[in-house]
Amino acid sequence: MSETEVIAGLYEAISLVIDIFSMFFAIVSGYVVALYLFLAQAPFLLRLLAFSLLSVGLVFLGGTALVVQTMQEGFLTAWERLPKRTIDVVDLRNPLPLTDVRVFGLAQQELGVAIGWLVAGAVYVALFYLTFIYSWPKDAPR
Repeated sequence: MSETEVIAGLYEAISLVIDIFSMFFAIVSGYVVALYLFLAQAPFLLRLLAFSLLSVGLVFLGGTALVVQTMQEGFLTAWERLPKRTIDVVDLRNPLPLTDVRVFGLAQQELGVAIGWLVAGAVYVALFYLTFIYSWPKDAPR
């Protein structure tokens, strides 16, 4: 692969990450609104169905994110193997101008990926709690 092809692939992977985040935000926001407006007072089976559909959507989105993550790693590996590069791969993995800052031995890019997965997991657990455990007020204005 040439440097141009790798850069194009990296740009595409970044664009896909933004698209995945946008879809995650839209799905979660829609579910929160439904939970607030009517789902919190719905019968258990309806809440179970809604949460199951949410889960299926997030599993597909997570699978897509894993594929994009693998693609991004492949492009960064290809970039590292180029004989002449305009930017070092260390600078690509650490875009903030903090020299040698590694948290838990991770580069900034790897840390961002880990934080993304942790946030997604925390949101999923929070939605489970709000759907099945939290006691919503009966007289809350809707």
